[in-house]
Amino acid sequence: MIIPVIIAAHNEERAIGHCLDSLIASARAAEERLPVRFHLITVLDDCTDGTRKVVEQRPGVEILLSSGGKVEAQRRATSLDAPFRVYADADLLADRDALGSLAQAMLEDRHLLAAFPKLEPLPPKRRTPLAKALHLYNLRRGFSSQRTWFNGKLFALRKISLPSREEVRSRARLLPKSKFFDYDQGLIADDILLSRRVLLLGGPNALRETDGCVRYRAPETLRGMYFYYRRLRREITRTNALFPETQGAHQTRVADLLAQAPLREKALHAIFQFALTICRAFYRLEVAASFEIDPWPAIAETKEL
Repeated sequence: MIIPVIIAAHNEERAIGHCLDSLIASARAAEERLPVRFHLITVLDDCTDGTRKVVEQRPGVEILLSSGGKVEAQRRATSLDAPFRVYADADLLADRDALGSLAQAMLEDRHLLAAFPKLEPLPPKRRTPLAKALHLYNLRRGFSSQRTWFNGKLFALRKISLPSREEVRSRARLLPKSKFFDYDQGLIADDILLSRRVLLLGGPNALRETDGCVRYRAPETLRGMYFYYRRLRREITRTNALFPETQGAHQTRVADLLAQAPLREKALHAIFQFALTICRAFYRLEVAASFEIDPWPAIAETKEL
């Protein structure tokens, strides 16, 4: 049984080598104990740097070319027939058990539509209070909530697909024009709408967090934090407007974890909340001014592993 692992990459020369090495090692570990073989496919999305040269140094990794963003890159590699597919970002480190745990969960439970490993930020490189606060926030999953949707870093998916550009544009024609939200633009983020479709089709039991872990470089500056915040808020707003039938899918399970945290962690969380207030204010200004924005600007600090 061949399981494709699709890695969408746009100018990832500083991270993709380490990412592929970790995925190759994880695939080999999984193949030793499961009746599967992983086929790694890197889809180069309008790369203008040395990403291709780095990938070519990893024998056995197929290279495809694409244009039009991450979702279109992922769509480019879906022709291979398989019971499910694994999708990966190009700036992550998968541990030895990550792919095996995903495959085992999907093979054992045919009703499972999506599986994803635990996500942890790498230790921050900067020593600033904000860098420490952002690291802690991501490490503790926000202290107070767990989302009922999977992260888009590494996940296995069965049957569910994203709408085509044509469907997005047909829905966008019914919405008011906006330079900021740019409704007729193709989909950029995959995890929000995919998660909603999984939940609507199979319910909360259709997705599962598995064993194994994926590590990534989280933002460490106010600029990087704002770009991440803006991406999330913008894509949620676009998804709600374009696919209003999916809005009821997401739920939040609240847990009072911050109250039990040590004083140091509470202080760092207060720093995070102050920075978040600044991000919200900037976002409201951008929306009010209806700026024509780059919806997915590169965040250099997150592209080194």
